[in-house]
Amino acid sequence: MDDHGDFAPKGTHRQYSSHQHHHDHGESVLAQRHVSEEVLSRPFAGRLGGNQAFTLSKDDPDYDEKRRSTPDAATSLSWRESFDLRAFRDGELWTQAVFEGWATSMLVWTSGLLGLTFSSATPDFASGPLFPTLLGALGNTISLMLFIFTAGPVSGGHLNPLITIGTFCARLATFPRTVLYVLFQLTGATIAAFLIRATLGDRIPGVVPGCYIDPSLVSPGEAVILETMSCLTLLFLACGLGLDPRQRTVYSPALPPVLIGLALGLCTLATGAVKPGYTGAAMNPARCFGFMAAERRWDLHWVHWVGVFIAGVVNGVFYWAIPPSRKRKML
Repeated sequence: MDDHGDFAPKGTHRQYSSHQHHHDHGESVLAQRHVSEEVLSRPFAGRLGGNQAFTLSKDDPDYDEKRRSTPDAATSLSWRESFDLRAFRDGELWTQAVFEGWATSMLVWTSGLLGLTFSSATPDFASGPLFPTLLGALGNTISLMLFIFTAGPVSGGHLNPLITIGTFCARLATFPRTVLYVLFQLTGATIAAFLIRATLGDRIPGVVPGCYIDPSLVSPGEAVILETMSCLTLLFLACGLGLDPRQRTVYSPALPPVLIGLALGLCTLATGAVKPGYTGAAMNPARCFGFMAAERRWDLHWVHWVGVFIAGVVNGVFYWAIPPSRKRKML
């Protein structure tokens, strides 16, 4: 019996024919071509625009192990799991947070330049700030939509502390993820703002819409109400359009980024020219933090954060009182 499992007379040697050699080689190449590649997409219940379609399935054989390492990969997250600080040691979470900061930086760069362009053109229009506000709303709609599409598969596409804190309060994101995301969102926005300042001559000319409040014309109370209601509106629409799993039967996950972009455009248009001295609701404190740091001006910046935290808590209460899903007891 020879090395290939066939019987051959002693003293003879088995030789491959040229045809057989090429046949085996062809099978090897064919097998290599059929090796599939796994798409790297980490499950995350708080992914904006996914309507919780990209979450950990209970049919996964490694469900328990993956849930322990990434609690917010599943839709049912307890507060105890959320505050598990061991997630800070997760290298992949840090990678996602860095990507979130990188994407936020480019979004702030784009929206900041658009805002400065349109605000500087205000005196050229007989309508005053109304038409530049309309252009700004259109720019916000397009830019946010594109960035959510791009960042969603990697980090969830938050790009904004309002969304990150909102998903945390709704128990769709863990505390470590929230801390890291907000930290890198602030860092990315600050880098973008300083780059804009360096590009435009070591100062930021004009006013960045949404990040300027004139204290002589707008009282802190008025600013808090405008900012809080705008944040509540945007977060309400973002959660309903991009996080509610019931919407998966209405439209595909490809549509929510477009709708969320339209929601931001609507809020921008509604508040951009409503009151003298008020350039519109921020709805993204990281963006304003970056520009105020670059301008070394912090007038009423706390207002931008008060609105975010109030909106996050209120939205979390509603998400708890009216949950999109409920656990069923197995008989």
